[in-house]
Amino acid sequence: MRKFLDSRIFPKLNPGLEPPIRLLDLSHRDAGAPVLGNRAMKALSCSLLLLGYAYFTSPTWAQEKTVESFPQMAEPYLALWVDTDPGSTFAQAEQASFVPSGTQQLNFGYSHAVVWLKLQIRNTSQETIHRFFEIELDTISRFDFFRAGQADPVYFGGLERPRDPKDQHRHPTLEFKLAPGELGIWYIRLQNNYSINVIAWLHDAESMASKETREALVFGVYAGLILFALLLSCYMFLSTLHRSFVVFAFMLLSFHLGFQFTNFGLTWIHLWPQSIWWANRATFFFIELSNIAGLIFVKETLQLHRNLPRLNRFLWVIGGKSVLLILWSLFDFSPSLVSLTIHSTGLMMLFYYSLGIFLWHKDYSPAKYLSIAWLTVIVFNFASILQAVGFIQIENTWLRSALRFDLMLISCSIQAIFLAIAIGNQFEQVQREKESEKTARKKLEQNLDDAHAVQDAFIRENVQSHSFEIVTSHHPSAKIGGDWLGYYHDRDHNRLLLAISDVTGHGLPAALLTGAIHGAFYGLSSHQELDRLPSEQLLSLLMHRINEVVCMTALNTSLLATMVMVAVDLATGRIDYINAGHTPVMLIRANGSDYILHGGSPLGLKRDPNFGIGHSHGASGETLFLYTDGLLENAKTAKRLQLHHLSQILAYDESPQTLKNRLEQLVSRGAATLEDDYSYIICRLRSA
Repeated sequence: MRKFLDSRIFPKLNPGLEPPIRLLDLSHRDAGAPVLGNRAMKALSCSLLLLGYAYFTSPTWAQEKTVESFPQMAEPYLALWVDTDPGSTFAQAEQASFVPSGTQQLNFGYSHAVVWLKLQIRNTSQETIHRFFEIELDTISRFDFFRAGQADPVYFGGLERPRDPKDQHRHPTLEFKLAPGELGIWYIRLQNNYSINVIAWLHDAESMASKETREALVFGVYAGLILFALLLSCYMFLSTLHRSFVVFAFMLLSFHLGFQFTNFGLTWIHLWPQSIWWANRATFFFIELSNIAGLIFVKETLQLHRNLPRLNRFLWVIGGKSVLLILWSLFDFSPSLVSLTIHSTGLMMLFYYSLGIFLWHKDYSPAKYLSIAWLTVIVFNFASILQAVGFIQIENTWLRSALRFDLMLISCSIQAIFLAIAIGNQFEQVQREKESEKTARKKLEQNLDDAHAVQDAFIRENVQSHSFEIVTSHHPSAKIGGDWLGYYHDRDHNRLLLAISDVTGHGLPAALLTGAIHGAFYGLSSHQELDRLPSEQLLSLLMHRINEVVCMTALNTSLLATMVMVAVDLATGRIDYINAGHTPVMLIRANGSDYILHGGSPLGLKRDPNFGIGHSHGASGETLFLYTDGLLENAKTAKRLQLHHLSQILAYDESPQTLKNRLEQLVSRGAATLEDDYSYIICRLRSA
């Protein structure tokens, strides 16, 4: 049995990990709770077995039934009269024509009418008999028992009256004695805001005591089971901080404790016997509160925001309905309102069961246990309804009563267990997903580290020669970015090519496109047939070819790139440039700065772009500065001041490395994180 429970019934939240767990020791939050969850589910099942054992070994169940044994169905002793006028009196009832009730329970549904029952019993024995007449009706607004020939009721009560502290019976129960040959006649007036669905019993003292003892025992075990599950769910939440356990606790409080205790009259007896207004509405309130709890539980357990997002948004209408009906009941509480609630609740349970079946077929494992949980309650409620409307005839006295109490509590216990298993299974799945996400994130971080190393390899290091000195800086806002820079020294033609680009966006897509630009630039720049071309033609050819690469690489995406390339004839000082929508090139001279502002079409926008081209002249000691717009955005100053400030810094007669240090201080000052990638090239020209 244990092997079966371990392998088939209870979800393995964390197999193989069984550390010692201390109460409320949050250091074992992710490890201990699943193990405790497995043990708890087994404890809940053992409690259910105890519930069944307590019931089936009770005196009422164990005693041998005979013809004269009690309890007996009291319907053969009853006649009925339904008066649509709620103001009918006992005097009118005595003159009314009563109809024999037959042998089945009496169901009058949700009605404003007053139901009168006439009980006639003759003692045909030779001894005085002591009997109890019980109307098995858990929620009754008003009831009155009149003895024939007496104007005042001999026994009365109901939710709309303060409860008599001497009356400890859960149901309206008339205790009477009849002498030998005596005929007893009573009239019972019933009026209810809830359903009038009556099962009547005739007990002797022994069967009455046995029934109430059994019910107390069964309900005590049931309450212990639910309280244990409630404490367990609170502990599980404190151990894991997983909100599903709070939702489960809310479900236990509202339905399994609040509704069941109120529906079976225990709260009226022990908690609010004198609160007339609240006692009459409490059952209705807990029905709707349970509907809200069930809605939240289903949404959380089935993860509808992920599995059925469109339906998930619609389901809040159910919660709104419950809140609206609760507010309505504050001002107008009637049988029609209760009927609306009961029927909508039944439809809601069928809907939740259908959702569970649907997602079960979609291989979402928590839905399997949730479907079984709802099915148990639906089956027993449906069977009770069929019995109430007379569709099925039940002659067995035990089964007739058990459908209303004992089997209903057992079904609710089974529901609680399977809801707990569903929560455990959902928690297990969430933990697996977290582990998968953690593994995937770790793998992604490793891949990003590798990509960062590859992208760093694209960036050329600083270089010095007798003709120039180059210092570069490259700072992605994340591990990888969309900025790229490079240079190529054509020693055969004594020519230096400088290039810098900025791909739109950030992250991996932009970084992949920089790799394509990198390969195109160096592949074409070093081509023997191309490097013979004049600088102006070479730059134009390079930019058009790179534009084709960007168009092909970024196909079906919105990625674009800006780029500027400069060709410096190191022998003559002639500077040719081409600009594809990039920031201007700065040429820092001794007497000030020149801004090469010719723009053009960005790369990847179209196949036949228009680029900004031109030429200038540089001399020894002058500095070329190429940068991306992230340098301006990360400096935290106004743009005009930035350009002016940059020209002042670069005008200093200091080494390019010193100038780089000044720029880095300007950008990093007060900036914990970068808003955008930024890169730049400082190229100091020297005499040939």
